[in-house]
Amino acid sequence: MYIFSKDWKRVKNIIVDMDKKEKILNEIWSEFNLSLKKGGHPFHIFSISTINNNKPDARNVVLRNVEKEKRLISFHTDLRSKKINQIKNDSNVCALFYDKDKKIQIRLRGIISIEKSKETILKKWNALKPMSKKCYINKCAPGEVIKNSKDYLFSKEDIPDIEYGKINFSIINIKIDEIDWLNLSHKGHERMIISFFKKETHFNWIAP
Repeated sequence: MYIFSKDWKRVKNIIVDMDKKEKILNEIWSEFNLSLKKGGHPFHIFSISTINNNKPDARNVVLRNVEKEKRLISFHTDLRSKKINQIKNDSNVCALFYDKDKKIQIRLRGIISIEKSKETILKKWNALKPMSKKCYINKCAPGEVIKNSKDYLFSKEDIPDIEYGKINFSIINIKIDEIDWLNLSHKGHERMIISFFKKETHFNWIAP
């Protein structure tokens, strides 16, 4: 069986294009992992949008864990925060990352959930630096109305042991179903949707 030159060129272009798509996906995961180790990495802090009474509610969070095989990223939060009930009521989430130097925008869509494993939560808590643990010993819940700007803090006389914050500490996981990758370039923008299924990954170029 012979492959005509034009057919071979078409096959070659398909192979090259697929290699490029998979390379982009691998680079995304590499940058996520790098952000856990490199201070000031643009992906270290990202935005998530949850649903609150049928309206979007966005905030910045810190990327704390990445698991490529499970298509999972995680951040930490206070169990008393309003986002906890939002997550319980609607598990849909959108996460936004942006690298201003590389001009790469990444939007993730998926399912958000609260970590249930007490062993995992305890392990992560024990690994936190004291400065991070202090965020979870405030006497008021995040979003609670207070009279003065610092009323959420305990006085020096009443401040509890830092380990007290463990009861307020939680891990939030995002299971990624789709990645919307956008490369802003003067040579021409590129945008791709990467969709994940149980055993397959689909790549589709779309207009930016």
